Amino acid sequence: MRERVRQHGATVVVVVVAAVMLGPALLPGYTLIGDQVFVPDQSLLPWMLGLGAGLPRSVPQDAVVAVLTGPVPGWVWESVALVSALVLLGLGVARLLRDQGVAARTIGAVVAVWSPYVGERLLLGHWSLLLAVAALPWALDAADAARRGSRRATARWVLWVALASLTVSGGLLVLAMTLPVLLWRDSAPVRPRWLAAVAGLVLQAPWLVPALLHPSALGSGGVEVFALRPEGAWGGLLTALGTGGVWNADAVPGSRGTLLAPLLTLVLLAAAWWGRGDVAPAVGRPVALVLGVGSVLGIAVAVLGAWSITSGVTEWVTAHVPGAGVLRDGQKWLAPWLLLLAVSAALGARRAARSLVIRTRDRAVGPVLLIGGLLVPIALLPDLAWGVGGRLASVDYPADWSEVRSVLASDPRPGDVISLPWSTFRRFDWNRGRTVLDPAPRALPRTVVASDSLVVRRDGALVVVPGDDPRSVRVGAVVSSGADLAPVLAALGIGWAVVAADAGPVSLPAGSELVVDGPDLDLYALAPPARIPAPTGVVAVLLGDLLAGGVLVGAGFVLLRRRRTTPD
Repeated sequence: MRERVRQHGATVVVVVVAAVMLGPALLPGYTLIGDQVFVPDQSLLPWMLGLGAGLPRSVPQDAVVAVLTGPVPGWVWESVALVSALVLLGLGVARLLRDQGVAARTIGAVVAVWSPYVGERLLLGHWSLLLAVAALPWALDAADAARRGSRRATARWVLWVALASLTVSGGLLVLAMTLPVLLWRDSAPVRPRWLAAVAGLVLQAPWLVPALLHPSALGSGGVEVFALRPEGAWGGLLTALGTGGVWNADAVPGSRGTLLAPLLTLVLLAAAWWGRGDVAPAVGRPVALVLGVGSVLGIAVAVLGAWSITSGVTEWVTAHVPGAGVLRDGQKWLAPWLLLLAVSAALGARRAARSLVIRTRDRAVGPVLLIGGLLVPIALLPDLAWGVGGRLASVDYPADWSEVRSVLASDPRPGDVISLPWSTFRRFDWNRGRTVLDPAPRALPRTVVASDSLVVRRDGALVVVPGDDPRSVRVGAVVSSGADLAPVLAALGIGWAVVAADAGPVSLPAGSELVVDGPDLDLYALAPPARIPAPTGVVAVLLGDLLAGGVLVGAGFVLLRRRRTTPD
């Protein structure tokens, strides 16, 4: 029994913690919040492959979700994604600490999962980023095993990179953090590791090729909007060291603004400082060094963007360095520090417990202190329980959405769809009034032209971050001016309009035909468009997708074949 506890104790705790955190999000239905938009049946559309005119921000995650949904409804995959992100993260930290005892593994897992970083990203709806962060400790472990000569480790590393690469920043994060470990000079053959590194880079082709095909969309803006936001009078640095500071104030649990937050953060930091000397022996020198460097750089990116005296540096870099726009969401890059904090705090708690037992000569003191180590992260964020107080509760799409989808799938009249009212984020009554990204582009079987600009309140003022889709920008300009939409929509290939029923007065072109009149959603057929714009760069994009798919299949084949024929 004791041996089973040692083997599976951390796993049981992580699963329980994930269930308590997600709570109502695990019930049947859709948890629509922020960017987290799953739909009952998502059609595979050109823009999901990067064949739109804007930046491929959600490539290839939306294409993968589109392939998976249909026979299995979207809410199932949403639940799988959320549970997988939390459980894999906790077990990944436990994996890094696998030789350090069940107490250290469990504390490290809980510190990582029950954290401001995870809670705030859940409320933003960044499920694919959380999956990437969850893949990071596993990819580090696989890279470390590969540089020591494990025969299956390179294939495992490629598969973890593939999971992280569902989102652009996730793939870049895991590559940047694990390539140095993978290619670390050691006794293992170099050639297989270099081949794996090339494969990891090829996995970025689904988003990289479309991005290179639309260089005009690579400009970045809104650095001041997406900068780390201090969560109290204690400032940006302590907020970042506690892994918080997400740019959207609505995605911050209320407990982050109390005095308890900085005090318990200092307790965690003290434990991490106490355990710093045990990190390298526990996880290996290459992994410890990479986590240390990544943590320093991540904290620097987050804090420099938040401080007024240094924010100009971040603005200049994102404006003049191609692709540096991924740095503008500074808090995102605290992921390496989240792992290092979890590992070192767990080791510090174990060291403190051993020291206290020696001093007091009372064996019962050690377990009490370790239990306290488990409770500190929970006390730091008590309102993460039960889906952040029910904010992650599930809902069902109204029947209108299914009816509109059926009409657009069967009606022969051509044209893409415009989504009104013209707003990137919506608050639907049927979604409990929660702010959510417009579901229409994913819920409907035709390409939807919707607003992609972002309006954020920062320091008491509204700041508009313009979008990058040329069609959306052009329609938005006409909507703002109050001019006639008809000629613009016809020229852009738009022949339909879907209108949320609670949108208030919406100006549509004369002659629009009401096809679906529902209590929650209306569908109008507009004048036939003058032309339907054809996507560009199809061959290059599909070639990049095929290469990435080939790498994924090849890695899976190698892993399965070696598992059947040889021991690790």
